[in-house]
Amino acid sequence: MDLQQGSIKDLWKAIYNTGDLHHCFNCSTCLSGCPASHGDPPLLVRNLARKVILGLEEELLNDDTPWACVSCSKCEEMCPMDVKPFEMILAIRQWQSANDETRVPPSIVEIYKRGYTQAVGVNTDLRDKLGLPELKTITNNPEQLQFFREMLMKTPVVSANDYMFGG
Repeated sequence: MDLQQGSIKDLWKAIYNTGDLHHCFNCSTCLSGCPASHGDPPLLVRNLARKVILGLEEELLNDDTPWACVSCSKCEEMCPMDVKPFEMILAIRQWQSANDETRVPPSIVEIYKRGYTQAVGVNTDLRDKLGLPELKTITNNPEQLQFFREMLMKTPVVSANDYMFGG
């Protein structure tokens, strides 16, 4: 990649234009409530942010960790800089899929089945004790999950591999 021709800037624009990722200072606060940060491999949002900022296209294209995100939005709740890490993860997934039409994310079956890849809502007792509101996840809304499945089935990666989804 030729960094002299603005590839970093182009990657930044292509992936993430919702917030200012340059405000991320790698504090790791986003990981403090992230269930996927304990996965194998762990989802480390700060590493994804650095790959985007530095324009590391090849490394980002081959990184499966964005697909481990459980869509719980705890990172958004925790981020002191309002970087919107969950939205960045969704944007990275979209960018990866657009730049590699043959990509079948390893967690796509779990995403289709449950709307997320890992258990969410396991710390509800702690949230209750702290007075935090219940997380609004796709699990709490069957109509939203059905809509999500229908939307996924329209994507080339899912429709071309519908045998994986019971289709």
